[in-house]
This record gives sequence, C-alpha cells and structure tokens, in this order.
Amino acid sequence: MRLQSRLTFDQLSRSPSRVFLILTGAFLFGVTLGALLECPVGSSGLLAAIAVGGLLAAVLSRAGRRTILIVATLACAAIGFWRCLSVLNSSAYVQPEASSVVMIRNFKGTVVTEPQFRSDGLVAFDVDQIVAAGDNNSVLPRARLYIRSPLHYRRGDRLAWECRPRVVPEFGRSGFDDRLLLGGVRWTCNIYRLPEMLSSGHTTVWSEVLSGLRQAVVRSVERVFPEPESSFLLGLLVGIRDGLPSELADGFRDAGLSHVLAVSGYNVAQLISVGVLLLGLMLVPRRRSVAIMAAAVLVFAGLVGGDASVVRAAIMGCVGILATLQRRRYSGVRSLLAAAALMLAMNPLVLRHDVGFQLSFAAVWGLHGLAPHLLNLLPVDWRRNWLARTASETTAATLATLPIVLQAFGRLPAVGLLANLAVLPIIPWAMLFGALAATVGTVSLSLALVPGVVAAWLVRTAEWLALTSLATCPYALELEIGPTVVVLLYLWLALLWFALRGRSERLCRKR
Repeated sequence: MRLQSRLTFDQLSRSPSRVFLILTGAFLFGVTLGALLECPVGSSGLLAAIAVGGLLAAVLSRAGRRTILIVATLACAAIGFWRCLSVLNSSAYVQPEASSVVMIRNFKGTVVTEPQFRSDGLVAFDVDQIVAAGDNNSVLPRARLYIRSPLHYRRGDRLAWECRPRVVPEFGRSGFDDRLLLGGVRWTCNIYRLPEMLSSGHTTVWSEVLSGLRQAVVRSVERVFPEPESSFLLGLLVGIRDGLPSELADGFRDAGLSHVLAVSGYNVAQLISVGVLLLGLMLVPRRRSVAIMAAAVLVFAGLVGGDASVVRAAIMGCVGILATLQRRRYSGVRSLLAAAALMLAMNPLVLRHDVGFQLSFAAVWGLHGLAPHLLNLLPVDWRRNWLARTASETTAATLATLPIVLQAFGRLPAVGLLANLAVLPIIPWAMLFGALAATVGTVSLSLALVPGVVAAWLVRTAEWLALTSLATCPYALELEIGPTVVVLLYLWLALLWFALRGRSERLCRKR
C-alpha cells in the first residue's frame, strides 16, 4: 500500500498537466484564504518570502521531485495569500473615511480611465490626483464623474469642475457600489456644468481605435434599429444596456434572463463558435482561422470593457486557440483554472466582492464539471440530441450558480430554467445578424436593412418568449441565505459531482 502511494505521487510529479493543476489550485487556495480573512496581516509578505526561499533552496540542492513539488505547492499558497492581503492594504476598502469630500464643491483632478459612453448620453470616467480648488496640499480619493458633454475627454486630461459628491458607502453596499470600490472609487459626482480643461493628456493609438470603433457601433446600431431592439443589441455587442426600458429589464430579470441583456462569457463563446464556422465555410485554413479568432476575441474584449465574465471567456478562448495551434488537447477545467489564477493575480478582491466573477466561474464549472455527467443520466440515444445537451448544460449552470444567486439576490425564478432553454439558442444568431447589420450600416443603411430585419425579428422573439414565460409562471423561490449555507450547498454539489463522476466511470468500464 505504501509503495503504491509512493508510485502514485511520483507519477503525479512527472505529469506537467497535473503539476499545473496542483500549483494553480494551491495559489487559488491561498487567495481564497486571504479573501475569507480579509484583514491586514503584516507577516504575510514574510511568509511568502520564506516559502519562495525554501523553494529556491530545494531546487539548488537538487532535492527530489516530490520534495520540490511539496515546497512549490506551499510557496504558491503563500504567494496567493500574500497577494490578496497586499492588494487589500492598498485598496479602497481600507482607505480612510471619504465623508469629508461632501463639504467640498470645487475640485481639480486628472482623468485616469478611458471615457465610457452610455446610451443615455452620459459619459463616465474616473479621476485621480484630486485636490480641492484652492488647496493643493491634501489629495482626495479617486472619484467617478458622470457628465453630459459634447467634448471628448482623454486619459491624462487635467480638469477643474464643480459638483455635489456622493460617498460610496462602506457598509450596506449594493453590487454597484462594490464594483466602484473594486476600482478604487470612493465617491461619485454628476456634473451639470462643463469642466474647465486645465491641461491636455495623451492616449495610445489602441485606445483611440477602440473608442472610435465603439462609438461607430453605437451610431450604426441606433441608425438601423428602433427601440428597444437597439438597446438590446447594444447590450449584446458592446455591453451598453442603460437605454433599455425598465419594464423589459425587470421582465428579463424576473424570468432569470438578466445575463442575456449584457455581454457575458456566453457571448464570447458564441462569437468564437460562429466565427470558426464562417471561416470554415470560407475555406480558410484551420490554423489561420484560429489566429484570426484570437485577434477578434482580444478586440472584442477591449471593445466591451473589463467585465469579469468577458475577461474570463477571452482568456479561456485564447487558451483553447493556443491548444489548437499546438495540436494539444483542450481541457475546459485547466483553462478555467488558468483564467481564475490570472484574474486573481491581477485583482484578488474580485473573488469576494464581484458577483459577476463568482457567477461566471461557477457557471463554467457547472458546464465542464456537471453537465457531461448529467447528460450520461439520459438514455444513450438521447445524448446526441441537441435539446438534451442544452438542457443538461442549462441545468448544470443553474445548479452551480444557485447558492450565489440566492445569497446575492435572494430570488430564484421558477421559470428560469425553461426560459433559458427557450431564449439562449436565439442569442448567438441575434448577435451575428446584429453585428452584420451594424457593420454594413456604417456604409449603407439600405443594405443593412436585410440583416437588420432578421436581427430585429430574433430580438423580438426573445423578448416575447421571456415575457410570456414570466406571465405564464410568475412564481419564484425567495430565500436569503448566509455564507455558511452557501458553503454547505457547494459541499453538496461537490458530493453530487463525485457521485455522478463515479457513475460515468462505471458506465465507461461496462462498455
């Protein structure tokens, strides 16, 4: 028994893919521990330095594979723990109280993010290096400004403005306030007078191209489509959904379809699938087509912004494209772990404070971990059926996100599963024809009407299905749960995954 255990460990240390899983899992464990603790710990940096020093000593002393793997695992966990707490120490969550800004009306600051143009006509951007007018000694925390202006502001512009600040609350925060704090924003302002330009900044060519492309898409969609179809498609294509009527947005939310109205990882996955299909029909060589799709995914991610689900899907898509180029087998679980590690290395605080991050990764884990085993519960003849695959994937994603949904929103629509089954197949085609109409619309409005009519019909069908399903069954499970119940539910899901996996393995052995 002892020899068998040692052989198993030696085989584990010789497999690059398994070593990657162990080290990535250790890093994620360290980040998770820091996120659960979330209080400044002065010795975390020392702990990480000791772990890295031990790893270097083990490598230089030519220790065995097993020893190096154990020390490397501990080092990755310590680095993850240190990274999470070091980011916390410099974040807006532990900055001094910002309530003093409410007494100030005149400010000066520098634009530090690219302006985001919303469909309601407002422009939103963050400013830093803020001082009160007439007092250049005390620097105020970062702010987000909302302004209706014909001028185009750029990163690096120095502005002077007048407004009435709103402090982002530290307790009793909403999801929107948490997203502001994740970006370091401690207060916001709605500006009704044009700011004074004190000095002009400079932006990169890439930023200018993306900004111009985004504005061109918005103008073209608004020319081709009426409301609310234009706002619906802007949400799908570039992540702008501020212009949606409140009745439609509330209907989709109550039917469990609010993720459809915004750019998500599902949109990126469908973009890759449809793009590869079209390039294949055009007889583009496979290696060239995946390179084209990699560039398209990066441009799309930059165009729609840095939402967690989009970044996650872009990373996973690029990993899949690289695997195809290298003729390696693609693993959804490994690419999911790689995306999680990269995103948490950049900003570990999203693990606890970004519901979009949590839902995105939970849903993808359900798709790759639960869906195949749920599909194996069906008769063999049914497993190749498109409807059966869609039902198993939707059920798996719903189960995987159920604890987070109940904790964050306290509501689970009874019709959510069926509504997703009906609406989700329409979305990639609505995106395809909507993007085609928007592209052609920049050249000729009359030519854009052909794909525009198809896209508008698909969007209206999706709206009708969502609202009809909600009217047919308006009931919902309303239950607010705490972190302990969330942990217990995920333990149950883990047990369910082990049981289904064991059943699938037994079925494979019988064959």
